Amino acid sequence: MRVLVGLGVALAFVVTSLPADARPQRRTTKQQRLKGHKATKKRAARISTIRERDRIEIRELLRGQSIGAPQDGRLQHATELPAGDGYHIRRPQRAFGTETTVEFIERAISDTLEAYPDQHVLAIGDISAESGGPITQHHSHQSGRDADIGLFYKEQPSGYPESFIHADEENLDCAATFKLIESFLATTSEDGGAQVIFLDFDVQGILYDWAVEHSISERRLARIFQYPHGRGAPEGLVRHEPNHDNHIHVRFKCPSDDTGCR
Repeated sequence: MRVLVGLGVALAFVVTSLPADARPQRRTTKQQRLKGHKATKKRAARISTIRERDRIEIRELLRGQSIGAPQDGRLQHATELPAGDGYHIRRPQRAFGTETTVEFIERAISDTLEAYPDQHVLAIGDISAESGGPITQHHSHQSGRDADIGLFYKEQPSGYPESFIHADEENLDCAATFKLIESFLATTSEDGGAQVIFLDFDVQGILYDWAVEHSISERRLARIFQYPHGRGAPEGLVRHEPNHDNHIHVRFKCPSDDTGCR
């Protein structure tokens, strides 16, 4: 009996000591194989879903931020215009745009205030909602490329910058407002830069006359203003739009990497 027990222990030691690939393999049943196959399929399905979600996210990022047109579009991965010195954001929940739009707004304001450091605070109106789409009081401002910017005045009007204020020959600071417009137009040759500025025709006339009096060439003014050619004329980058006698509306071009932008 002791010999048999000793032999059994020795055999057990030999089997345990064998390399893994030399040990006797357990035989799996058909049910176990099916169960393992189903688990493998589930893992593959989860991996496929994750990969597809990643591919969708990558495609969205490649399409950029501005999707569709200003009058029929939306905004994704929005950039918020931050609070800053020298300007007041009237409705922060509508201060979202493309990255280039926000950068150019900040630059134009900074350049203007650098030239006119004693100016009052500038009113910033609507750009877009965080996800874009229709917002009240606007037909456009849907895809993060439109921005309403207030004007500069000889003295800060009552109610400004919380509200936009009608401009006329008596109250408009032509020098600072002209500089603001030129600062936006300086971006036209850059990717995503200004495309057009909307401003009431009569307010254009006030700025135009001031510029002529200050020896700014007519060639330069012809590039800037639609005035004096008429409200429907194709000249100039500043075009007439009704109800824009108290602010400028700057529309920016589609950035080159925004392939869904129109």
